[in-house]
Amino acid sequence: MPNKKNILLLAPYLSFPDEPGANRFITVATMLAEHYNVTLVTSRFCHLLKKQRTKTYPLDKVNTILIDEPGYKKNVSLGRLTSHRVFSQNFEKYLKAHGNEFDLVYSAYPLIYTNYLLGKYKDAYGYKLIIDVQDIWPDSIMGPVSLFANPIGHLLLKPINQYADKTYSFADGLVAVSQTYLDKADVTALPDDKKTVVFIGADWVTDHIDPDKYTTDEPLVATYIGTMGGSYDLDTVVEAAKLCNDNVVIQMIGTGPDEERLRALNEKNGNRVQFLGAMPYDQAMSLLKQSDVAINAIKSLAQQSITNKLSDYFCSGLPILSCQENQEVKDLLAKGGGRHYQASQPSSLAKELNYLAQHRNELAKMSEINIELAKQHFWRPVSYQRILNLVASTLAS
Repeated sequence: MPNKKNILLLAPYLSFPDEPGANRFITVATMLAEHYNVTLVTSRFCHLLKKQRTKTYPLDKVNTILIDEPGYKKNVSLGRLTSHRVFSQNFEKYLKAHGNEFDLVYSAYPLIYTNYLLGKYKDAYGYKLIIDVQDIWPDSIMGPVSLFANPIGHLLLKPINQYADKTYSFADGLVAVSQTYLDKADVTALPDDKKTVVFIGADWVTDHIDPDKYTTDEPLVATYIGTMGGSYDLDTVVEAAKLCNDNVVIQMIGTGPDEERLRALNEKNGNRVQFLGAMPYDQAMSLLKQSDVAINAIKSLAQQSITNKLSDYFCSGLPILSCQENQEVKDLLAKGGGRHYQASQPSSLAKELNYLAQHRNELAKMSEINIELAKQHFWRPVSYQRILNLVASTLAS
């Protein structure tokens, strides 16, 4: 039997199963480990919890390495830039010591500089490089950072965009969480068999929804799950709550830099929103599946496409209320499992919530549509086979 190939999987923002949040890289690592020798490299600093990890989470057949960085308190800060620079410097030391041990590197983007380093050294060490585009940084900061949401801001970002394009050009293969992101990253027009779209998805899909769930006289429970800050239009959700009828309950799961301010706004409005805090992923998903409707609240200028939360919403089989303007998302929800409201307009969201609370019979059909879409596009045992195929074809080329 031939020796197994060695793969380095780099994912600085990874969440382990016992931490809040979720991304694809634990699943990718364990799936790859069935066929290859896998080393998973991530940060010692947990970006979501803003604290240092004291141990690694044990993963079967996967060697896990933690790279040091000082950490930071705020997502938009000089401290974050400093921390990322230190991580990149320490990763470069690791790469110089071990780069020639690997046949292929599968790397999450961002960070931009770690991917640039991988491209810079790949010919010297002889590995192939697949970049998995999770976020089209720096474009993604145009929404949350007002300085960059205008023509002058776009001009300021031009050198960084050129740097990003150079980084993308190193890739022997591309994976992206949406077609929007793949189109942005495919600067060298790779052959079709060297690029693919794979939604973040989930390891599970709700098989069916109990029909009685949508015939009850209980209040309609609408849930937002995820980061509280940045590109997410959560002031609108809190303001909408006071405009909703008494048979509507809104809850938020997660944390972030805006949580304290949002809680204060909610208190001012009579505490109509239930803030449930951050919690392990499995617990959050259990609460999500008990909800009736999911809220996809994203600012109108935000550059996100198919996000983690959308994957969780679809896999939970929930109808989705969305204000996201990305056309790829709108097309997906237009298949019948979602309804659109206007970002920054609390009355628009409240109108949709009040309508669904009065027309619960419509929710069952919406749920059925989203369950089928989840099985086709978001269920990892099926959709992630495209990642395995791309890895195999890249190693063989």
